[in-house]
Amino acid sequence: MRQAFGIGSMLCVVIMTAAACTSVLGDFTVSEAGASSTGGGDACAAGTADCDGNPDDCEVNLLDDPQNCGACGAVCLDGGTCSATGCSGATEIARGFPTIEAPNANLLTVYQGEVYWTAGEGTDGSVQKVSVLGGAVTTLAVGQNAPYGIAVNQHGVFWSNLNDKDVLVVDRNGARAPEVLFDSDFATLGVAADDNAVFWAQRAAGIGTPGDGSLIGQILMPGEWADDEFLEVSNASPHLIALDQEHVYWVDRSLRGTVNQTHRQTGDTKRLADEQLFPYAIAVDDDHVYWTNSPRGDHASELSAVMRAPKDGSEDAVAVWTAVEDDDVTHASPDCIAVDGLDEFVYWTDQGSPRVMRKRKDGMERARPLYEGGTPRGIAVAGGFVYWADESSGTIRKLPR
Repeated sequence: MRQAFGIGSMLCVVIMTAAACTSVLGDFTVSEAGASSTGGGDACAAGTADCDGNPDDCEVNLLDDPQNCGACGAVCLDGGTCSATGCSGATEIARGFPTIEAPNANLLTVYQGEVYWTAGEGTDGSVQKVSVLGGAVTTLAVGQNAPYGIAVNQHGVFWSNLNDKDVLVVDRNGARAPEVLFDSDFATLGVAADDNAVFWAQRAAGIGTPGDGSLIGQILMPGEWADDEFLEVSNASPHLIALDQEHVYWVDRSLRGTVNQTHRQTGDTKRLADEQLFPYAIAVDDDHVYWTNSPRGDHASELSAVMRAPKDGSEDAVAVWTAVEDDDVTHASPDCIAVDGLDEFVYWTDQGSPRVMRKRKDGMERARPLYEGGTPRGIAVAGGFVYWADESSGTIRKLPR
């Protein structure tokens, strides 16, 4: 089935509507260090900002205020101090969405200086964004039914709704209402995008259960067709996915799951690893693919791991980290994973401990907890920082690598 959605025409229309902005901190104007911004009717001096909405002053020094470090509402956590380089430790750049009472932050991604994430487990779910510095949160979509995977490119923001079983898009400023790209009969999960295409994973049965209708779908950019015949995988349970220029990578989240590489043009698929224990999240750099094995249910007590394998299939998969390594942790449960080519580390969230972790890609040396506490879930690396979503508090946090 191919479904039209007309993204080309959507991008050519100019809508004279302001983006909807909400924040538990109220309205404010932010000035980056070395830049100026408007506080009320007057410009704030570099390094200062109007954070209380009073147009008569620019009352905050962004270079030394741990409650507004670098941007209004950017909070230095755990007693950290603020300086011209930012917080001395972790920074909370957004909090409490979609509501303070039921935040449920899920997965996130970083694109062109902004963090985008999904939040909520029921019909009150939302899609949000905030500057990597912090500041006012922009609400891009509300009333979403368990939004999950998310991806961003120059054409828009794309996400899956688990319960409504569809894939949606909205412009990056939230000036238009969300549009459904693909309406499925089955659960939609992982979403990945670059400027050439969007891919999504679809699961036709329960977690870890193969079923007719499971697939990897493709939407070419710019274009008008959602193609759910790109790759049918009825013998697997697809979950989260990742991209490079030539391939889409995806995990089969089964008890004896697999890690797979599919050519973006031909659909030819190669298995990079099998006999994996409930693989969950996946990421790629130039040469390798990385994933988390995160057992659930009756198998939750079995060995969790962070794995890697070469993209060319020249070697077997090896463990970068296993729970045995952290003998002082009672229950490790690796969740989401992130990696890029800027350093030699792989990063992941561990909801069981709970921690944000880092270890050398080659598995040498011990893993290092970058942050401990909360309920870390979605994770991304960009520039000099690692970003993650804290599920239980609905906060978005960052820390220098």
